[in-house]
Amino acid sequence: MAEADPIIKRPDGTASSGAGEGGLAALLQYEAELRRHAEVPALHYFLANESGRVVGYDQLFIMRRSRFGSGFEIVTVSSLATVDRNAPLIHAIEQEMNARLVDEAATQVMVMDVSSYTNPEQGVEMEIRDYPFHHWLWQPLMFEEGPCFGGLLLARTNEFSESEKARLARIAETASHAWRALTHGHPVRQIRKPTKRQTRILLGLLVVVLLFPVRMSALAPVEVVAARPFALTAPVDGVISRIHVVPNALVEKGQLLVSFDDLKLSNELQLAEDQVAIAKARAERANIETFTDHSRAREMSITRAELELARADLSYAKAMYERRNILAPRAGMAIYSDRRDWEGRAVSIGEPIMQLSDPQDVLFRINLPAREQMALAPGNKVKVFLDIQPLWSLTGRLETASYQARMTPDEVMAFALTARPVGDVPRIGSRGTARVYGRWVPLAYSLFRRPIASFRQFIGF
Repeated sequence: MAEADPIIKRPDGTASSGAGEGGLAALLQYEAELRRHAEVPALHYFLANESGRVVGYDQLFIMRRSRFGSGFEIVTVSSLATVDRNAPLIHAIEQEMNARLVDEAATQVMVMDVSSYTNPEQGVEMEIRDYPFHHWLWQPLMFEEGPCFGGLLLARTNEFSESEKARLARIAETASHAWRALTHGHPVRQIRKPTKRQTRILLGLLVVVLLFPVRMSALAPVEVVAARPFALTAPVDGVISRIHVVPNALVEKGQLLVSFDDLKLSNELQLAEDQVAIAKARAERANIETFTDHSRAREMSITRAELELARADLSYAKAMYERRNILAPRAGMAIYSDRRDWEGRAVSIGEPIMQLSDPQDVLFRINLPAREQMALAPGNKVKVFLDIQPLWSLTGRLETASYQARMTPDEVMAFALTARPVGDVPRIGSRGTARVYGRWVPLAYSLFRRPIASFRQFIGF
């Protein structure tokens, strides 16, 4: 990994591991550029990659105090866009520096030579020994009055001079001031570990909250349907020629709703009338012939039976012809899909065409998913949010709940529930989301009901 780490170069092209002598003008120019950054990440990037203009190094690590605990963590590395928290070298350097930066040691400039480094943990020792830059310099970043909140760790192949240490101290002072200014005086917002007393109080509050009673509830899709719809079915086999009302229109009793193509029915009626005329003529002829030839008396009985059969066919044809128009059997709302879906379509006897329903007598039809199953009873509260008015809710009371789940058109196993609206009556056909309320239970049971059920299914207990 050490071979992949790039080496910072000076502006003149020489390696930054040299003495890094810089004039006063270069130092002032560097400080001016450092203070121009308006965000902390940009400040860190500038510190890690441009400090080589003033102090020579091969690699620079910016460290800050961890948000948890009292250790330090690496936040920026020179020549790297991001820090890989899983890199072994990053872990090794953090562990080694946290072992050294204890108490007041973190506030002091520290020079280290890790060429003969030893550590009880073999992995850490191997990473640091294989690291090619053995001379390290720790420069703390301090509050004006207070502890160290971070630091700069420089690494290179040769030792640091006193003049470089002085310039680095000046850089650290400027950088710490800029860092504090950009974070409003809080460069690291630590999350402090609670005391034992605070822990007991928090646990007590948590127990009280988990025992707080709440009503079990579940969300499910809902549709407004007619409570007692009257189904209008095709009275004859034929083709629908016209539907005389628009969908969801209010109709009166006896109003014409649907007309069938009567060509076939009129032909069948005409044919039945002709059959009656023929049978009647045969019967009359047989009656006359009986007076002259008594042997034809039996034929007269046959012709009379044929006449009765023809008259029965005529009565049926008239009844079918009279059914070519469907009249509203009662007042209500005509519910069907669309005229274009039905006009010109061939239907069979008994095929549903539309429904008539009372627009004031509606129900909420709810498909409760099987995974949301819970104990329900008639009268339970239901709150409905329709898509046409998502900011207002409607209230209902549960009436029925099926005991067997079925597959919905959305291919979801669900229990069929019905609820009666309380108050405002929504429009039939409206859809939305319903929240179904069950019995009162502790909050802990409501939160962990599904995990407990899954765990019991997994262990078979």
